[in-house]
Amino acid sequence: MIITINYNELKEIISNRTNGKVNLDFCYVNYDTVKVSYKPVAFLPAVNVNVQIKKVGNSKIILSYNANNAIDMVIRGLAAFLDSNIPEEIIELDTTNQVVTLYPDKVEQLHKPLEMIALQQLYFEEGKVCTKLKFKSTDHIHK
Repeated sequence: MIITINYNELKEIISNRTNGKVNLDFCYVNYDTVKVSYKPVAFLPAVNVNVQIKKVGNSKIILSYNANNAIDMVIRGLAAFLDSNIPEEIIELDTTNQVVTLYPDKVEQLHKPLEMIALQQLYFEEGKVCTKLKFKSTDHIHK
């Protein structure tokens, strides 16, 4: 089964989770890469970074980004700001290696669904993020 979320909905979720302080824009680049734009303050230009999917699974999703030193400093500042809003056990940011690791199985709302489904693939299409899921065998659930 394939589930999608459009970029605007994702933008809204992130904005709501950060009380309107973080507004990101997303732009399709290719199947495994999306350009993420962030405008920290009105008088500065937007910071753009390409984010690429490296690995996908129920316990871990690994993303990488490529940024120059100036943009990396903005990302570090944003990460420090978000630290209080997003628990470390859910998102890990490694600015040295420019890697973001997400832990879906640590999100309380995903515990039950992840018992029944396996995350097989995550990819981008024009205007949306797509995830391919497969139902796990029910044999281990009833034992």
